[in-house]
Amino acid sequence: MGYYTDFRLEVLETEESEVEEIIDHLRKDSSSAKYAIDDYGDYLEESKWYDHDKEMKEFSKKYPHALFKLHGDGEESEDKWVTYYKNGKSQFCQGVMVYPVYDKSKLI
Repeated sequence: MGYYTDFRLEVLETEESEVEEIIDHLRKDSSSAKYAIDDYGDYLEESKWYDHDKEMKEFSKKYPHALFKLHGDGEESEDKWVTYYKNGKSQFCQGVMVYPVYDKSKLI
């Protein structure tokens, strides 16, 4: 079976003209990325890209000037996250659901 995640990739801190080339390179390097994201980094289909962290750390070394922002939306409702990658390093950011505080003026 396995655990499915929807992925989306943004390539930041680089020339806009280079983004498609970088994503194409990633999709050729990683068979999992090929099925997870399209030519523009958008969600393609839910996938089991289990090695995304390892692969993105290594891939980001090939474009040390670029900042990669990988979005993940897992099967479980609270499994939403973003990981940033730059030159072999990463920062994982777990999504947090926040409810607004009570405001009596909004009572209907």
